[in-house]
Amino acid sequence: MTRERYQPVPRGANPVRFAQAVALPAARTTARVRRLGQPSLLQPFFRCYRSSMLSTIRNLARSPIAVLIIIVPVVAAFALFGINDIFTGTGNAVATVGSERVTLQDVSRTMQREVRRLQMENPRMTQQEADAAGLGDSVINLLVAQAAISAQARELGIAATDEQVAEIIQSAPAFQSVFSNRFDPAAYNEWLRQEGWTANTFEAQLRADLRRQQFVDAALSGATPPALFSQLRARYQGETRTIRALLIPPALAGEVEAPDDETLQAFIAENEAFFTLPEQRRITLVRLDPQLVSADVAVDEAELRELYDMRRETGELSEAPLRTFLQWVTPDQQTAENIVERLEAGEDPSAISAATGLGDPVRLEGVEQFAVPDQVIGQAAFEMAQGEARAVRGRLGWRAVYVQAANDPEIPDFESMADELRTELAGDAAEYRVLDALAEFEDQRGRGATLEEAAEAAGMPLERFDFMTPDAFEISSGSPLMSLIREEAILQAATATQEGFESDLTEFGEGGYFILRVDAVRPSELAPLADVREQAEAFWRLRQIDDRLQETVTQALSRAEAGESLDAIAASIPGTRVEGSTLSRGQTAGPFTQALVGAAFRARENTPFEARAGDQRTRAVAIVTAITPGASELDSATRRAITEGYENDIVIALERALLDNYDVRINAQLRDAALGRSDAE
Repeated sequence: MTRERYQPVPRGANPVRFAQAVALPAARTTARVRRLGQPSLLQPFFRCYRSSMLSTIRNLARSPIAVLIIIVPVVAAFALFGINDIFTGTGNAVATVGSERVTLQDVSRTMQREVRRLQMENPRMTQQEADAAGLGDSVINLLVAQAAISAQARELGIAATDEQVAEIIQSAPAFQSVFSNRFDPAAYNEWLRQEGWTANTFEAQLRADLRRQQFVDAALSGATPPALFSQLRARYQGETRTIRALLIPPALAGEVEAPDDETLQAFIAENEAFFTLPEQRRITLVRLDPQLVSADVAVDEAELRELYDMRRETGELSEAPLRTFLQWVTPDQQTAENIVERLEAGEDPSAISAATGLGDPVRLEGVEQFAVPDQVIGQAAFEMAQGEARAVRGRLGWRAVYVQAANDPEIPDFESMADELRTELAGDAAEYRVLDALAEFEDQRGRGATLEEAAEAAGMPLERFDFMTPDAFEISSGSPLMSLIREEAILQAATATQEGFESDLTEFGEGGYFILRVDAVRPSELAPLADVREQAEAFWRLRQIDDRLQETVTQALSRAEAGESLDAIAASIPGTRVEGSTLSRGQTAGPFTQALVGAAFRARENTPFEARAGDQRTRAVAIVTAITPGASELDSATRRAITEGYENDIVIALERALLDNYDVRINAQLRDAALGRSDAE
């Protein structure tokens, strides 16, 4: 990709910083978000997003063979549930569920995030491979389920308040000043800029996540699994099985000769899902973002001082002072002063009222000064500190005033406010610059200038992006273009605009504008052998090795089913060995991976079966020699785990019911574009 005259500030997501951004104090809510297994802004704040579907993929994705041999057969197990898609036009939304929309950006961002997580364990994993394994469809299912919950929550009138959103943001460690340990607006704005969010879009998404969370919390309120259910579940989860396995390593496959070009070409054609390049587009983009322009705006120090002084005078720099005070209506000054003396001596106010016969005093609690009916009394009360008493002559006579509580928020000094004020003034100036530039740009375009000529005349940044996928991945490097990936409007326009044509001038973000031209389109096609030879040959070799091992597995399994011991079979096949272990459901040990243990818990006792073991390339013929049920008595940890599973079952059932109740529409074209599928048009 090349850029001319201007290079925007990178806005790539930083998962570590994102994870540190917000920490909600409620552990109960944290658990609920984890159970949902749905992508949301809350999940990185809790550092707990791990859906079962993704865990399965990660476990299987540790070696390249998983893509071709292991992952594909278990696609059906990935999805939470199936949805009866009605493929139809949905505007610019990938899916609609009732009144809720799942945008192209929602799908693309979630898919890319999960692919990157997979790549941490298998760097060679591509988005196309993960999608072929079922990840893309599962992401759609999860987002549609999330939209169904949002739709129901909205219909019920559930909403997140501004105070709730503010509390989350203001408590985020990443947004705290290192000097005051208080919320720092400048740090918040910088984080938004670097992560590619606007304040409005970020806070709107956070508000939506909170609304869904409140609905789920209400649905799970009082959900307690029956005692019999818990006992049976404990026996099920605590069950152990003794497993003996004949391990058949890949080395037994022997040497695999290099394939010729004809063989590789045929292999690529047979597995086109892994070797098909998506549609590629080369675009020229002109965009003007006030947030980027503001970085170049110089703000005069005197302007900052002037704005600070004005805000201080109008009380905008801090919360308003508050007072809680008592006032006794007295007939004269002497009586008022006597009450003050008794208060200063420590006498209880109720005793004073009884002794003087003046009745109970008037009490104003937590009021601002303007809310005090008598302005003279109000001024005096706000001059006094907590515990202070004073005789005051108000408009209607003498009063004895006693301040029970005084709240005088500290006004931040100029130095602590300078960065925030500078950002504000720079933003205001940037908006004027943007409008002036747009006026000049449109004037030049009206005179027949090209995109490049008009951008140069108006001083607007121009960017050229070489061939990229519809979801903004560079073909040359496979890296995401983070400056585009979070701009849904730009990606939609790039996908929808025909080759050689320009899009309309379109607003995006907060006061930003863009226009683009699609310079060239490369249709989806099967990758040339020369470009994928190394990858194709590696996969072909893995397939050959697995096919050869399968012959040994089949023979060993037949002998075991005939009653021959695993030790005897191992003795007759050099390079194999027998190992044993006793494991509970979900446990692993050495070559006894989740794939092997899972197969063992599905098998009958003393009935041989085959499975994958170790690095998933190793094959195994195994037998369950003993089954021991778990204890029916529950300890606290087991009870918590069962309750959590029970609540998760409720949420899944709720999601299914909501999806049956709503009209679900899927735009297949936008779905495929968001997932980077090769057949997207």
